[in-house]
Amino acid sequence: MKAWIAAVAVAGCQNALDQRLAIVNDTRVLAIVSEPAEAKPGATVAYSALVGSPHGPDGDAPAWSLCTAPKPPTDDDAVSTACFGSGSSLVAIDPTAAMVPTDACMQFGPDVQGSGFRPRDPDPTGGYYQPVRADVPGTDLAFGFTRITCDLANAPFEVAEAYLKNYVANANPTLVVDAPANVAADSDVTLTASWPAASAETYLYYDQVSETLVTRRESMRVSWYATGGSLPVDATAVDEDDPTTSVSTTWHTPAAGAAWLWFVLRDSRGGIATASVAVTVQ
Repeated sequence: MKAWIAAVAVAGCQNALDQRLAIVNDTRVLAIVSEPAEAKPGATVAYSALVGSPHGPDGDAPAWSLCTAPKPPTDDDAVSTACFGSGSSLVAIDPTAAMVPTDACMQFGPDVQGSGFRPRDPDPTGGYYQPVRADVPGTDLAFGFTRITCDLANAPFEVAEAYLKNYVANANPTLVVDAPANVAADSDVTLTASWPAASAETYLYYDQVSETLVTRRESMRVSWYATGGSLPVDATAVDEDDPTTSVSTTWHTPAAGAAWLWFVLRDSRGGIATASVAVTVQ
């Protein structure tokens, strides 16, 4: 399993960041939200999980833990295989007030002085992430990620200093959905997800080729989920150069009965917003 870091990855053969199963026919974690989306080592964050099932939201509370084992370059998973078990690489946490480990930038970021290892590679936005594990009974393990604010690696002193002074940590976006509460069976319904323009934040990015700081804007991605019917795509993306603030898809509704829709908005720096809509199909 390969994961698009900055959201939720599901252990096993599923990948909820690039979900191939938009129709929720088993219980699974659809998103893990970190609040705030980005934090410095030693800061406190809160976690919540969006768990869907064929019958709607699942009420079982996950068991939460931080993964403290860095992922070796040879591992092909989103996190170290050591975090799939029950060993010392897991630290149980209270999801309402969990502290980002003070050595997070050493374990998962560029601060590797004296360790004998080269700085870890950032994601395409220049970010590093602390993994958190959510274990919901009867489902695959799921991992979310808190972006950690770390110093620049291998940058000229004046550039690193300017970055430290001017970089603004990521915040979770705001999601607004347009979905009807009552629909006809076996029909096509338009679903729309939107966000304020400010939710696609601008941020400083270190260009290693030019050794300069550049300003970029976050790309956005909406994942669509339903308990029945069909969706033509699993996710819709908006590139960082595109000022669009909404996306739509068409849901072909199932037979009459109760149904649920879930929307998960992710920005490219790891911020997440979710929405759940109960629908009566007539």
